[in-house]
Amino acid sequence: MGSIFSRQFITVILLIILVLVWSSVWSLFRIAMEAIPPLSFRVIIGIPAFVLLLALGYKKVRTIKIPRNNIKSLLLISFFNVTLWQILMLYGITMLGGGRAAVLTYTMPVWATIFAAIFGYEKINLSIVISLILGMIGIFFLSTEINIFENLFGFLITLSAGLSWAIGTMIVKYGGIKSDGLIVAGWQQIIGIIPIIPFALYFDLNNFGGIELKHILIIFYGIFFSSAYTYWAYFTVLQKFSVNITSISVMAVPVLAVLIDYLTIDFPFSTLDLLALIFIISGIYIAATKPFTKR
Repeated sequence: MGSIFSRQFITVILLIILVLVWSSVWSLFRIAMEAIPPLSFRVIIGIPAFVLLLALGYKKVRTIKIPRNNIKSLLLISFFNVTLWQILMLYGITMLGGGRAAVLTYTMPVWATIFAAIFGYEKINLSIVISLILGMIGIFFLSTEINIFENLFGFLITLSAGLSWAIGTMIVKYGGIKSDGLIVAGWQQIIGIIPIIPFALYFDLNNFGGIELKHILIIFYGIFFSSAYTYWAYFTVLQKFSVNITSISVMAVPVLAVLIDYLTIDFPFSTLDLLALIFIISGIYIAATKPFTKR
């Protein structure tokens, strides 16, 4: 009994740290991109993360091979979950701030459920409809707060990041990949980064600012915690807890991201921000638990 309790306690700690890491990167990455352009920042973090994740995966399953019939899904996941998601998310942070970018991109579970219904993987039901309505109301409040017509581009690319992440998540769930999650995560890092490298070399070489110790520390944080730890911890927690428990726990991320922004850089937090947060979190909860769907 004590051993079981100990293992569950450790898993809970892993989940708490996972949520804290996911919540903190939004503000930290914004600080890093004061000196490092987003494209280069993604490449600098991604290549070491690729090595670390494959090392962790090899230690677990003693192979880094991906079956040939999984390659198509892996390429699509890499494009949507790394190439598009990571770049759009980073630019969104620079334009909207970490907290608001987190709130907008974490509409992902809502979109993932809707895409799954559109492509026939799930049936459209009352839970999906309510989740979509709540998510759209939340987006409306947030777009009003940021004055969408003055920051339309930032709003659209950040929302597009959430949509891209949702498509990638749907492919992960229904694309038939049977390989270990860490191996898939490692390969998708390098595959997703390869298209970014030429653009980083062309656009970024003359756009670096003065790199300080804090920027270097954030890079290491991004490699070891934001990339390697989060993937390892996420798959470890999924083995112990249900998908619903993990998904509901993730709802804390945009809340904490907004709070961290407010406390660390005195980012304004308005009534409209709060309303957006409430409606989007509610939409995520319904998308994850489907309380209005008969089972």
